[in-house]
Amino acid sequence: MPRRWPPAGLPTAWRDLTRSFALRTALGIAAVVLGVSVLGFSWGYLRAQAALREQLDYAVASEAESFVTDFEMFGPLVLLQSVRAQAERRSGSYVLLQTVTGQVVAGALPGAPVGLRGFADIRSPSGQQLRAVGAVLPGGLNLIVAADTAPVGRTAAALTGTLPLAGGLAALSALGLGWVAARRLERRLRLVSEAAREVMAGDLSRRLPATGSHDEFDRLVATINGMLGRIEALVEGLKQVTVDVAHDLRGPLSRLRQRLEGALARARDPAADEAALEAAIAELDGVLGTFAALLRIARAEAGLRGQGFAPVDLSALAAQVAEVFEAVAEEDGKSLLAGIAPGVTVEGDAALLRQMLANLVENALSHGGDGVRVTVSVRRDADGGAVLSVGDNGPGIPAEEREKVLRRFYRLDRSRTTPGTGLGLALAAAAAKLHGAALRLEEAPGGGLSVVVAFPPRG
Repeated sequence: MPRRWPPAGLPTAWRDLTRSFALRTALGIAAVVLGVSVLGFSWGYLRAQAALREQLDYAVASEAESFVTDFEMFGPLVLLQSVRAQAERRSGSYVLLQTVTGQVVAGALPGAPVGLRGFADIRSPSGQQLRAVGAVLPGGLNLIVAADTAPVGRTAAALTGTLPLAGGLAALSALGLGWVAARRLERRLRLVSEAAREVMAGDLSRRLPATGSHDEFDRLVATINGMLGRIEALVEGLKQVTVDVAHDLRGPLSRLRQRLEGALARARDPAADEAALEAAIAELDGVLGTFAALLRIARAEAGLRGQGFAPVDLSALAAQVAEVFEAVAEEDGKSLLAGIAPGVTVEGDAALLRQMLANLVENALSHGGDGVRVTVSVRRDADGGAVLSVGDNGPGIPAEEREKVLRRFYRLDRSRTTPGTGLGLALAAAAAKLHGAALRLEEAPGGGLSVVVAFPPRG
């Protein structure tokens, strides 16, 4: 059965500390620094020892060469005197002159092999480790010179002895700095967690705190705060839509109920019943139209930008819509003019763009007044983006009301007596936003209202 960490018997404070991200991070950094320091000490010690052994080999070989030079220049007697003199000095090096059979002629070197040539490591009977070099001389003599290797280890340790201390200090420094940095990170994460819990509890106006350092966390906080703002706006919009739906549909449904109750209460008359049913169906069609418009707006706002988009000939689409509404306008004593540049295309949903343009034209014809003149235009702007506009010479919309009329169900006081649900401009705004376009309500040059939809340049 796997063991749990931390153990269940620890006090709560210690259990929290052992789970702390700050502690684990600081310990991890300190362990890495300490491990690197140990590796550095080991590598430095080995390199220093190897270099010192090379120096020792050079010193031993040089001393042996001096003895060989004495022998070659002055003969065996001088060599014998030099060996005895070196043995008497006891300077930390050893010299031995022996016959090829191992008989000692002069000097002393316990544990020396017979007939040694070249370098070798020798261990004396007392356990002393020696580095030796041997040479066979003419006349049957074997010269061996050796030196103790213990100073090599001591010198290498002295040269690298500060590394463990430096590594320990570095590990302690890393532990402290890692603890401070991790505690700061934990503090920021705790503030984010507290804000997130308040949002989850229903306070949609709560935002994550930023430090003003403009680092990665501040940029992440800005992104999340933007998302929270969008969520708050959507939730508030949903609440407002719920209120608006209840308010705007209560009238038609109440009238429908009154008509049906009145028809049910009076004596059966086929003609009167037929008229009551037709009126009821008309009321239901209005209700269903409202729900259909709300559904189209919801689909437009919930759509993913660019999903299912294809090149759309905006010029041809606008010409088709203008042609359909031109006949409708003439029947009502109104006029519709088109100024459409050919070949203007955008990336988008053709059906949604057609619905958007139809709503804008229908709004202009419905609310522009008697004899209104509506203009539909399509052109390219200086940046290469497409611009669609629908203007009229009607009464227009006051500047302070232009943002409000883009909301669902919002209608100007003078428009409440005309047919409509107050959803046309809301659908147009949702469709424009889905296409990355900017929808603006402006005053037309000759008075009235101009709705401008500016599409971004195609990539």
